Amino acid sequence: MAARRREASRVGDPGLPEDQALAPQPTLMAPPPPQPPPYLAEDLVEEILLRFPPTEPATLFRAALVCKHWCRLISAPGFRRRFRERHRTPPMLGFLYRGFADHGVVNGFVPTAAAFCSPRAESRSCGAIDARHGRILLQWPEEHSGTDDIALGVWDPITGVKRKLPHLARNSSRWNAAVLCFAAAGDCDHLDCHRGPFLVVVVGTNDIGGTFIRTCSSDVAASWSEPIFSQQQTRDCVDPLMRSALTGNALYFGFVANKVLRYDLELRESSFVELPSGHSNLGLRVLTTTEEGGLGLATAHGNTIYMWSRNDDGRQEDFGWRRNRVIELETLLHSYAILTLPYVVGFAEGIGIIFVRASNVLFSIDLKTCKVEKVCKGRGIRAVVPYMSFYTPGLSVQLCSVFGLKMFGTSNILAANMKFA
Repeated sequence: MAARRREASRVGDPGLPEDQALAPQPTLMAPPPPQPPPYLAEDLVEEILLRFPPTEPATLFRAALVCKHWCRLISAPGFRRRFRERHRTPPMLGFLYRGFADHGVVNGFVPTAAAFCSPRAESRSCGAIDARHGRILLQWPEEHSGTDDIALGVWDPITGVKRKLPHLARNSSRWNAAVLCFAAAGDCDHLDCHRGPFLVVVVGTNDIGGTFIRTCSSDVAASWSEPIFSQQQTRDCVDPLMRSALTGNALYFGFVANKVLRYDLELRESSFVELPSGHSNLGLRVLTTTEEGGLGLATAHGNTIYMWSRNDDGRQEDFGWRRNRVIELETLLHSYAILTLPYVVGFAEGIGIIFVRASNVLFSIDLKTCKVEKVCKGRGIRAVVPYMSFYTPGLSVQLCSVFGLKMFGTSNILAANMKFA
């Protein structure tokens, strides 16, 4: 029958009406090719990509996988610079913590941004003392250093570069330290200086009330400066768990009782600042910075957190400490979280987030929105060191040649094939 119909379509079939026998048989036509997507000018694509939120670096990584053109655009140094200039404030990619458990000291890292992988063993075996301007200041354990000296190192998690500092003789009972860009007192905007020279400042106190300051710079020489002794004697001692604060040209270090040491980076002089009366509880406060760039303080009393700011301009009427906010934890946390005394254990400069440990749970509180997040189990955590940095993909020839890969397992693809800047 099929052959008869094919023959009828060629010569006609006497068994069919003439109009049907001579009519051509329908054939299946291929669908037309899809229309190409509308062309987007390069400057328009860049303007769109520049608006991606820096708090979600995974979005830029996914965009880099769209096509070779977008990969080259996103990984170009000029784009990374413009991305930083547009957003200005680096996001918090995660935080390191120090604490104590039944088996001894505990260290760890908790990522807060997608596509930012947890640092390697450095964050677990070494204690994080400070982090600023894209760098983390670590203390190596005594069993690793081989001596009783203080063994410090500066680590850039984005590039993986580590630089160990010369050992510092432990001639103080308590000490604390800070890391910052070498040009912190100069004109650097700190948007992309994590590869540049840095400065480490150590403050120590001895058993007789003496306070000294020593510095080590990667730009001058790999050696510690001679100690600078404070002219003011104090029976107080530096708090090794309270992270320092940087405002303008001054570094501030908290002391155990009721003082804060101010170190002028430009003049290399130190002085003491008294804490607000009645707010000198050990372990219940952290140094902060205000939106105006001044020194601040967060203290906990019961289930209440008090936020303070300080004005050091003697010509102003509000010279000294001023309480400018009260946060009632009973209205923000679940009832189970305030069964035990809360501790303020950290502050993220620039984005206004404080960390509170309550009932063995670590919470973050956004001071602008009052948004509360449960970030991790917090048993034993005494100090939180936020890590702030931009995280954008760098050019990788291998990545540009594997666009047949699917988005499944993107984080593994990126970790294996991309460089970061």
